[in-house]
Amino acid sequence: MSLRLSPRALSRRAKVGRAGLDQSDLPVCQDYVQSIEKLGAKLRHRLRWLNAASFEMNADQVKSTLRFGFVDRIEPLKRTLVRPPEPEVGSMECPPLEKAEGRLLNYGPSYWQNQMINAVICHDSGYSGAGVLIAMLDNGFRKNHQAFSQIVSSGRLVDEWDFVQNRDTVDWAGHGTATWSVAGGYVPGQLIGPAFGAMWAIYHTEDNNQEMPIEEDHWAAALERADLIGADIVSSSLGYRDFDSSQYSYSYSQLNGQTAISTIAAKHAASLGIIVCNAMGNEGPSPGSLVAPADADSIISVGATDSLGNIAYYSSRGPTYDGRPKPEVCAQGSSIYLANWNGTNTYSRGSGTSFATPLVAGACALILEAHPDWTPMQVREALMMTADRAANPDSNTYGWGVINTWAAMHYNHTGVSQRPGHEFLPRTIAISPNPIRNAAKITCNRPLSDQAVLKIYDALGRIVYNHRLGPGVRTCLWPGIDRYGRKVAGGIYMLTIEDQGFRGLVRALVVR
Repeated sequence: MSLRLSPRALSRRAKVGRAGLDQSDLPVCQDYVQSIEKLGAKLRHRLRWLNAASFEMNADQVKSTLRFGFVDRIEPLKRTLVRPPEPEVGSMECPPLEKAEGRLLNYGPSYWQNQMINAVICHDSGYSGAGVLIAMLDNGFRKNHQAFSQIVSSGRLVDEWDFVQNRDTVDWAGHGTATWSVAGGYVPGQLIGPAFGAMWAIYHTEDNNQEMPIEEDHWAAALERADLIGADIVSSSLGYRDFDSSQYSYSYSQLNGQTAISTIAAKHAASLGIIVCNAMGNEGPSPGSLVAPADADSIISVGATDSLGNIAYYSSRGPTYDGRPKPEVCAQGSSIYLANWNGTNTYSRGSGTSFATPLVAGACALILEAHPDWTPMQVREALMMTADRAANPDSNTYGWGVINTWAAMHYNHTGVSQRPGHEFLPRTIAISPNPIRNAAKITCNRPLSDQAVLKIYDALGRIVYNHRLGPGVRTCLWPGIDRYGRKVAGGIYMLTIEDQGFRGLVRALVVR
């Protein structure tokens, strides 16, 4: 790809004071590259941001390369034997579920993963991520799955590249198909991602036959391409720490925000105005179990919770080695509804920080659609300061907590709504006891107006109870009944409070 910034890229860079090209964009010296190629080495990637290049070469070629005065150091990127393919979650064809009452879209089984991050009210208000360009980095994508039919047919798939095979068409793979569908799939009654109206670039960077450092070069090269085409957001559910050959693995001391190739590239992308969302990894629950590039500063590292908002046991924990808290935020990552690559209309459920990350990336697209002038740090701050643990962050487990997209969209960087006279509320809702047998006491952290309404939804997204609350009320009681006064059946329910056009954080409760 030629070194030419698109108008989108120029505009995005200008937001962070990086007008046009700078020294980091200078190409790797062609004479240097050709000198190494003349030894018989095969060029893989030129990495401008690192002033580096990667090659396939034998031991003799490595020794010869070391004699060149322009070579600072060589870091081996060894290839290994083929590893087993990734395990598949069971595929299934699910019938459409009833549309949630009062909603404009029929989310089917994907309702709660959207509702939990408060993306549904954004959709109801007309936001879909339109005009925002998201780059997905993963191990391959099944473009002909019905979840992507509107993206492809409308021309919103604007770029693709396979960095592993160095070709302009990506391979199919399960993990990438799943993550893309969680962020932006659109099949009413089946699966809707938070950024279903966005534009997309899909980049195959992960080698499905091995886990070795060469994949970080693919990853960094993909970020450089995403920058050139003007991507606003990168969603990466990939991580690097333990490699097939242990001598190349990163130690905890190297997860310091300064060492890993992917970490350096992620930081630089953020400095150019790209919002980088990356999974924390599934190596929890030990402290310091995060993976690169989640240790990067200025990006959004994402942890995973279950559908009740409890941290998933597998979600990697912070801090970084240099003591910075991680993750920034969380989203539901367990039992996420997603497209399965086994067919063009098959679906599954999957778990991991891999699936929390595209939900957060999709939320970022909704926020950028509303505020195209916001920088990555402004979006990051808005998400963190409106998440459900913002008042008391659990820095290295939940971070600032589960995101609230609608609240973040209305954040004005002083912690209140941008709508005059409308303080954003409630930031938190407490439920006691939970699980409940007879009744639940619900407490808001801020007084309510005479427009406030308590709403209870069942697991299919159908409203089962609503009750108007009085002005100044902060505590109310739900007696475990539906709108007709009947006791509700045992199971999982979702509670929210709406007030003057705002929706408080969605909370899960269990009825026994």
